[in-house]
Amino acid sequence: MTSGTDRPAPLAAVLAVTFSGSLSGGVFWAAIFFLTAGHYGFSPENNLVLATVMGAVYASTAAGAGLLVRRFASSASPRAVLMAALGSWTAAALLPLAAPHAGAAIWAGALLGAAASAVTWPIVESYLSAGRHGADMRAAIGLFNVTWTPATALALLLMPIVTQVHPLATLVLSAAASFVALVATAKLPARPGAHAPDAAQTAVGREYPSLLRAVSWLLPMSYVLYSVMAPLLPHRLAAVGVGGGAGFVAGLWMVARFVTLLTMWRTGFWHGRWETLAVGAGALALGLATVLLAPSLPVLAIGLLVFGAGMGLTYCAAIYYSLSVGHAAVDAGGAFEALIGFGYFAGPLIGLGARAVAAPPHATGATVALAWLVVAGCSMGALRRYLAARRARRP
Repeated sequence: MTSGTDRPAPLAAVLAVTFSGSLSGGVFWAAIFFLTAGHYGFSPENNLVLATVMGAVYASTAAGAGLLVRRFASSASPRAVLMAALGSWTAAALLPLAAPHAGAAIWAGALLGAAASAVTWPIVESYLSAGRHGADMRAAIGLFNVTWTPATALALLLMPIVTQVHPLATLVLSAAASFVALVATAKLPARPGAHAPDAAQTAVGREYPSLLRAVSWLLPMSYVLYSVMAPLLPHRLAAVGVGGGAGFVAGLWMVARFVTLLTMWRTGFWHGRWETLAVGAGALALGLATVLLAPSLPVLAIGLLVFGAGMGLTYCAAIYYSLSVGHAAVDAGGAFEALIGFGYFAGPLIGLGARAVAAPPHATGATVALAWLVVAGCSMGALRRYLAARRARRP
């Protein structure tokens, strides 16, 4: 839904919600698995199952976010739905504290939090983009990207400090940040700004729909590869002799992603170009291969930087094409977030599949092999969209 005030929503208010919500989400999604492993005694298989179910809940809920907003349109504005989602997110983070030793409580909190965050972001993205077109939309998305990325990084930096107080204190931090986001939502108008169809059509390039269909293969691929790389990274760092600085080295891909998103915000060379998607896909595959096969720390660091650049290119292109082609509707943001959720669902599922078909000593190799099948399949899907667009150009 994008029919509201004539003007776009105040960008400062959208970014305030974005920063606080991203800080909460960064803590929530990372802390859950540390808590389940360290405090609740979950095995790696249990954590993979939890991650898979959370991904499935996120993807399915995000895909239905637009329908949810329309269903309550007669009784609640999009802002009210957003506030309800953030309130639910806050409650989800606090839920395990009510039963600090019950596995059911952490499961309930994790799934409620996944669903609430899946409703939150499509609505925020509609407020971000509705009423903005072309360069204005790209500038707003650029600011959005350089707001949420440092917020998630800050969450990871704060977690070790907060954990020293109590293992469950990280959830209190997540709840506090989501509550701040809820308060900031009051500065938004009741509905996203009006998105003029004529202006939107003028700003959408001829091949944007084809680019969107292609990047819709690459975005979930990027999150699948991240989900595969993340649990293997500590072992790879140990193999090349990294000790105390492992956390810093592991975060290099996030630095590269941020720099890439910052560059895309400040430049306009990338939109409307198939080369952007090709470089993004190549960087993801090459970066992962380099990380997994690196014989030394410098080579592994280069692999992380290349992988992070691929994540940034793919993410920025995907959100821009989704919101521009989708006319800034909640459904467009929901489809974008659902693809990310599918990546979070499929990544752990690959890990579970590898453990099911291979003996423990060979599980890592099986995981990597399945990941390359995903790369091949998604790359072919994107390539087919490119070839179809190229044929359509012919007289």
